[in-house]
Amino acid sequence: MAIIASHEHHDDLGCEAVVFLDTESDACFQLQRDLPGGGHDHEHCVTTGASAPVYGGVLQWRRVGDRFEFALDRRATALFAAEVLSFEVTPADGQSVDSLAEHVERLLS
Repeated sequence: MAIIASHEHHDDLGCEAVVFLDTESDACFQLQRDLPGGGHDHEHCVTTGASAPVYGGVLQWRRVGDRFEFALDRRATALFAAEVLSFEVTPADGQSVDSLAEHVERLLS
């Protein structure tokens, strides 16, 4: 299973995100945060890309090599049907696993 990960910055939508896309199933896990001055710039949210956001959905996260693991709260668990999401990532063109991890850390802080 290939999980393509990318950092995206959307001035037009007022948010930035780290997007994890499963190329086999087209399933998506997005970690988002409003840009400074946005209504929720003080907290992260998670979404499938098509679902309503679940604010504060990640309780903990860690990186083990190229593997990212996210422990979810009960609302996010209901959305993604798992208490923990764990997957090895392949960075999108021009990005690196290190830079993606930095973006995740910043979005969750």
